[in-house]
Amino acid sequence: MAIELYNPLWKRRKIIIAIPVCNEEEHIIPCLLALARQSTLPDKVILWINNTIDQTGARATSLINMLPFELQIIKVTYSRAVAGAGIARRDAMASAAEGASPDTLLLTTDADSEAAEDWIARTLDAFADYPVEAVFGRALLLPSEARKIPFHLHEDEKAEQAYGALLEQISLLLHPEPHDPWPRHLEHSGASIAVTHQAWRKVGGIPCIPSGEDRQFYLALRRQGVPVRHAPEVLVYVSARLAGRAQGGMAETLARRLIAQDEYIDEIFEPVSRRLLHVRREWFHAKARPAFSLTEGSTVRIRRIDLPAHHRRAQRVLNYLIRLAHPVSGDPLQKTADQSGIPHLVQSDQAARTVHDRHG
Repeated sequence: MAIELYNPLWKRRKIIIAIPVCNEEEHIIPCLLALARQSTLPDKVILWINNTIDQTGARATSLINMLPFELQIIKVTYSRAVAGAGIARRDAMASAAEGASPDTLLLTTDADSEAAEDWIARTLDAFADYPVEAVFGRALLLPSEARKIPFHLHEDEKAEQAYGALLEQISLLLHPEPHDPWPRHLEHSGASIAVTHQAWRKVGGIPCIPSGEDRQFYLALRRQGVPVRHAPEVLVYVSARLAGRAQGGMAETLARRLIAQDEYIDEIFEPVSRRLLHVRREWFHAKARPAFSLTEGSTVRIRRIDLPAHHRRAQRVLNYLIRLAHPVSGDPLQKTADQSGIPHLVQSDQAARTVHDRHG
């Protein structure tokens, strides 16, 4: 697959945004208005309204003649056997790709989201600055919505993210990825995915599953050797509702944790010994299997009560690796975090050193 590197022509590509929608009369107008405020406007937005019984369609239709982009509204009904947010996103993206030119960029977000005003612009910057074919952004809670969540759940989330940041830095020190250097985030949310038309076709589109299609799409990209950027400056804000549209999604997780916190942290955060094993395996299989994924294989879960000990262990490993990489200067850790919540602890390779800090 040909990759365009550091090419300003990325910003001239046609942009189509596909949004799966189910009973979103409360959020659909703020969602569309956020897209209308983009510093770089999309060419077209497709609303894939499925299994909807409220006024979502009517409210979206009321904006058609006021939006600075083409709005296409498609209404479908799935049987109970196949209905799901994942299927709707797959079909919405397929509709966006149908008849699109090969150089089109396909984006997707959620109907309860409000994209930051520079969401598209920063996504295009990521494509222009790194040799990638897909960009995953971050999904943060709307500030007004975040206040609904108890403080201890926010603190638990910060602890998980801080531990995940250590794992990512360890991985990058041992196995640098120039196309996705530090700082990078850990998320694979359907609220912010951008992919070239070629890469979308190469992996067969969004996986045909009811939920979890965003993470599985990322794994499909990795398996096919498609380079991906996890851009911490690409932001979308989402609601903190407790009745969600996808099984296993954010809403279901929040609702469950409000009753009782999960015993285990998110399964994507593995013990540091497991991460070291995965990095070694990726290194040994680099030639025979370049798309080997760090998340493949059996999962070892971490109990929440044990997270502090795992964090300390990962910090020791990271400190040791830093001393090996920088025996003279030591490159002392910076323990501050930027506004997107990704700690700037260490930059792992020459490519990372050239990244401009977009937050000041």
